[in-house]
Formats: sequence, C-alpha cells, structure tokens
Amino acid sequence: MLVALCLFPFSALAAETVSVSIPVEIEGGGTAVVITEVNCPLPEHSSAEVLNGTTEKINIDFTAPGDYSYTIRAEAKDGANYSPEYYTASVAVRANSGDTLSATVVLKKADSEYKPDVCVFTRAEESADTSELTVPTEPVTPTQASKNPPVSRPKTGDDSMLDIYLMICIAASGGLFLLSVIYLVSTERMIDRYKKRKNSKG
Repeated sequence: MLVALCLFPFSALAAETVSVSIPVEIEGGGTAVVITEVNCPLPEHSSAEVLNGTTEKINIDFTAPGDYSYTIRAEAKDGANYSPEYYTASVAVRANSGDTLSATVVLKKADSEYKPDVCVFTRAEESADTSELTVPTEPVTPTQASKNPPVSRPKTGDDSMLDIYLMICIAASGGLFLLSVIYLVSTERMIDRYKKRKNSKG
C-alpha cells in the first residue's frame, strides 16, 4: 500500500478546489492585468476588460494550501495614468478537516497600508517626474514599499507536498528492508532444521 501511495500520490492526497474573486473597477474603463508571482496558481485569464461604471471580478482557483501573491494593474488604450499605480492581493489558503480548503484575500494599495474591498483605479494627471513610473525588471514582495509593481514570472509548480511524498517513500523502503530481514532469518532457520534432521538420521 505504501508503494502504491508513492506511485499515485495525487489520487491519495487530493483536496477539493477553492476559488477566490478579486473585484476591479476602472474609471473610464480599461484593462485589468494580473501579474502572478512564482509558484502561484495562474488565473483563468491574465487580464480582464472593465467597462466604465462596472465591477469585473478576476477568479483564481487553488488546490493546495499556501500563501500566494498577485499584483493588479490598470491599462488604458489611450495611455491614461491611474491612481494608485497598482494593488497587491495576498491570498491565504488553509486546509480544513475532511480535505476541504478555505481562502482569504487581503488587498493593499501601492505604498499604503490601506486595505480596500475593491481594486478601484481612478484617472490621474501625468507626473512631472516620470522616472519613478518605470516598471522594474525585478519583482517585489507585497510587504516591500515600492511604486513599481513586480513583473510576471512563469509558474514553476507547487512543491508543498514534497515532504509528505518523501516520508512515504522512506517508510516504504523501511518496510521492504524489514521484509528482507525476516526472509533471511526464516531461511537460516530452515537450513538449520534441515541440517539437524540430516545429522539425526545419520
């Protein structure tokens, strides 16, 4: 059974999926772009069109516990500027009893501790100093204060269950070793009995 768990870990340790929604509003309408950090599940769509006066929701599905981070930006076809420049969405997924998951989302404005319920982007005048508005090539974490959002990185996979798989493999190896020892001891006993029986007949 242990060997079977090692060969098919996903089917034995699978949990249900939990979804979260990140609401976005853009003054004048525009495109909401989602930037995904490393090892975070990808949303179904990396961007969403938001009409003026409406609220669009960005949906993301999670299948494993963990802490995940996303950045939400607003883009307009006419090159308009928005305030704030971006939001960070911190998602905490936790495992409950019965292989169920629960998730909470915390939104934060750029360079602010304010935690709104909706990512609201409003039109802003172009800054005289545009050097601070350039997007860096290195990502920043949600706890760092910066005016520039992180860049998107490809998803590399989730290794949160790696320790469990390793423990199962070690336990299976120990079981096989124990069976080998028992087999060797039983074989030696059978040989000794055979020799004693042969000597008694001689």
